[in-house]
Amino acid sequence: MTDIDKTIEEAKAALLPFESWERLPGETSAAYGAFCAYRDYGPERNIRRALETAGNEAGRCGKRYGMWRAWAAQFRWRERAADYDRYLDRLKQTERRKTIEAREETHRAVTGKMLAAVEKKLDLMDPADLTQGTVTEWVQAAIRADREAAGLVVLNGEKAEPKQGEINFTPEFEGL
Repeated sequence: MTDIDKTIEEAKAALLPFESWERLPGETSAAYGAFCAYRDYGPERNIRRALETAGNEAGRCGKRYGMWRAWAAQFRWRERAADYDRYLDRLKQTERRKTIEAREETHRAVTGKMLAAVEKKLDLMDPADLTQGTVTEWVQAAIRADREAAGLVVLNGEKAEPKQGEINFTPEFEGL
């Protein structure tokens, strides 16, 4: 490949939507199949392991190893496999995020139903039936629930600490 051809391919790659782990221009079916075996081996991949996994007998691995190694260099297997790993990781993260959001929605719905039931029960109760200890417990529980709903967690019953993702300014930075 000449420098001009290489520059054209790089420009195309930058402009066109193309996943690097797809078959490259000029990559033969055999070379792409070998890359797929290498790519699909996973994070612990190397050429020899991919060859063995692809069903090559020990005697044939030695002969093919040199060819696969040349293809790996020519077609940037390591870089393309890393791109593929990042792509799969992004897919997994997206699915995890969807699962977490669905669970949070379910938790909010259940909590809403529970609070509505508690509200009805409180409306039916006679305040005179409550003991001082019960009132104190309920006030503490309400404050704790309110702080948790606001994104704060109570530690040691005293100090509210921000949850992950919130900024916590220490006194040394106040006024800056």
